[in-house]
Amino acid sequence: MFMKLGGKKIKFKSNSALVIAAGCTVAFMFLTTIISFVLYNQRMHEANNLLKEAKYTQYDSYVVLIASNDKSDFWQNVYQSAFEYGKEHGVYVDMISDNVDVNYSKTELLEMAIESGCDGIMLEGDDQPETQELLTKAYSAHIPVITLETDIASESRVSFVGVNNYTIANLYADAIKKNLVKQKHVMVIANNTYADATLNTFVNNIQGAFSEEELPNGPLEFEVRRIESNDAFATEEYIQNLFQKNEIQPVVICLDELSTAGFYQAMIDYNKVGQILLFGNYESQSIYTGIKQGVIKSTVTMNASSMGQAAAKAFIEYHQTGHVSDYINVEPEIIDGDNIESYLKEVEDANH
Repeated sequence: MFMKLGGKKIKFKSNSALVIAAGCTVAFMFLTTIISFVLYNQRMHEANNLLKEAKYTQYDSYVVLIASNDKSDFWQNVYQSAFEYGKEHGVYVDMISDNVDVNYSKTELLEMAIESGCDGIMLEGDDQPETQELLTKAYSAHIPVITLETDIASESRVSFVGVNNYTIANLYADAIKKNLVKQKHVMVIANNTYADATLNTFVNNIQGAFSEEELPNGPLEFEVRRIESNDAFATEEYIQNLFQKNEIQPVVICLDELSTAGFYQAMIDYNKVGQILLFGNYESQSIYTGIKQGVIKSTVTMNASSMGQAAAKAFIEYHQTGHVSDYINVEPEIIDGDNIESYLKEVEDANH
């Protein structure tokens, strides 16, 4: 290898060339890491300043609500309900992602909320180790955390607002009973907010609900699939792969909004309508349409408004007294062909 230096050609041995190339690569990687670190910290600083500016003087407390898919209809409804109730009682409830242009992860948003020194956090729970660590950090900073929908096995949270797993399982069991003919195999699809123990309990509860039923093909057999991402594209890709590999069971239960909507669309794309009994979770315009068409047999959902109000009320009680119930129940609802028209009418009335 030759290189010009001062008008002269200098010959390098091949080993020297490799050393120089390796050194350049390491230097580039180091520089890239430093730039990424600086940009991340700059964004974190800007977000923290934005959060601090949101502490309007007319409110006594500032609370942040964080969810994995906070753009969904469900979580937006939870937020609006919590915001309205908090507003009436001197508490400003904020959803950080509505105020920043960057798509931060739930973990990053939680870290921002803690660093901002907010007065409380409402958090969709999960079983991620990073979340556990940040809850411990929030506890050390005397920031009360209220978990929503999915609980966290941690003493660092002060209350859980959600639905009893047994009740949810029984609603699904009742819906399946109404539609089951000779199907035997059931696939349960969930995202990574569900811990293995929670999913096992869910399946056991459904099996328990069928224990005294005489089914055409005997006891149902369950297969659990967990999508290790809350990203919409990852969920869509995962479900597409199930259809392409023909790994679908005749009965499918989706335990979150993204997988419900994605599976509903895939049934249409792959001409599987009428061949699969699909039972969803949450509610959205897409899911409403699926139920109206008969593609989705039913969906189990929590009343978003009730959850948001209950969470705001729980924070206020804890803030004022230092105590609050460990578990606050929100009654689930089932939407199917029998009552879908009333839900569609509510949406229509809200848009006029």
